Amino acid sequence: APIFIEPLFNTYTPAPPGPVRDAVVELAHQTGTPSDKIYIYDGSRQSDRYTANVSGLFGSARVAMSDTMFQQGADLSEVRAVVGHEMGHYVHMHALWMVGIMAVLAMVAFWAADRLFPVAQRLLGANRVNGISDPAGLPVLGVVIGFLFVLATPLTNTMVRVIESDADQFSLEHANEPDGLARALIKTAEYRAPSPSWLEEFIFYDHPSVSNRIRRAMAWKAEHPPEG
Repeated sequence: APIFIEPLFNTYTPAPPGPVRDAVVELAHQTGTPSDKIYIYDGSRQSDRYTANVSGLFGSARVAMSDTMFQQGADLSEVRAVVGHEMGHYVHMHALWMVGIMAVLAMVAFWAADRLFPVAQRLLGANRVNGISDPAGLPVLGVVIGFLFVLATPLTNTMVRVIESDADQFSLEHANEPDGLARALIKTAEYRAPSPSWLEEFIFYDHPSVSNRIRRAMAWKAEHPPEG
């Protein structure tokens, strides 16, 4: 992805020498993340999302920060907090875990679709369809798959929320920038409702709510007062 796919959509330029690059390189050394490829990309072409990422395998891994971070006035503590979160995804191999879990869920979905197809066929009155292998049954299969996706939404969203919470914890432990993380999260409230109900968050949110994430950051700050 970093070599062939992502450059199709954005321009990646090496981060210039200075405090930002130095802070990211230092954090990369501390967390065991590759530190030889630090980039800034024009993410503002697509959206105003305040984000960064660490992607790639087998020597292609790189840290990439969207220019939206700096357009919105990110200071060093915010940069360290956000990049630390993304390094958490990389170090804990969250992408590979998600691929594995989604593969298992896909197999479960295939099994469930096979079992539910005759039920849906009867309920929809598709009497002329000769089983799941009949191309004429594609609309029925579409209904079954859609139903399964709706049922799976809270499960998959919960999986991603757990991963995002783990990345937040990684950032707090290694970057130790709870205030920076909180300031960065407040900026994401422009495109993500910050305080949903617990039920809304459980069903629809693939990230923990901004209010919950800030609360955890402040709890970390209270439990880890500055030394000296």
